[in-house]
Amino acid sequence: MTGAEEPTVGVVDRAERDSNGFARVVNLSDAVFAIAMTLLVLTIDVPDVAAGALAAALLADLPQLGAYALAFALVASQWYAHRKLFERLAFIEPGLTILNLVTLGLVTLVPFPTSVLGSYPTVTAGVAPFLSLFVVLTLAYLALIVRAHVVGAWIEPLPTQVFRRVVAAFGVGAATLLLGVVVSVWAPVPALVLAAVNSAPVMAILRTVPAAYRLWF
Repeated sequence: MTGAEEPTVGVVDRAERDSNGFARVVNLSDAVFAIAMTLLVLTIDVPDVAAGALAAALLADLPQLGAYALAFALVASQWYAHRKLFERLAFIEPGLTILNLVTLGLVTLVPFPTSVLGSYPTVTAGVAPFLSLFVVLTLAYLALIVRAHVVGAWIEPLPTQVFRRVVAAFGVGAATLLLGVVVSVWAPVPALVLAAVNSAPVMAILRTVPAAYRLWF
């Protein structure tokens, strides 16, 4: 054969942990999370009132501040979980890349339903879309975990029993948020409380895995 060798057919297009491709995916992910978290502050309106009415106007902004705080906490939790996951990956491949892009696309949407929630915190139509987005975000993160396990992307083997418990933990987290969506039909404010504490059952289940794997996720 003359000239350059033909590329090997069937080689998986993947980026190893120490490659530029892996670093670019991580850097893009951190940048998207950072921008989305920063944009959340724009969901809080600056009062445009006379000086004498400023105090009352600031009090009126409390629901927006609450929506901002809840959204920031939930996105920060997603970023932390995302960071922990990528710390345990030996490589990324097309499936993981696509799922990661889906996750980032969902993260960029967060400021919009947060703004709606801040304006209508006691209305089902203001609460349900906000919680629904985080249900899908949690499922997207769960899909990343499953894909990493299926393609064997871990830096060291993850026992099947531990994997199942991790899936159960984040599945419970998604279910808690989904319950919040249902509850919001009748009681929007208690539904937000469910969202605020949704990480508690996740952490409780993760603490049951062997100590060697407890800090993986």
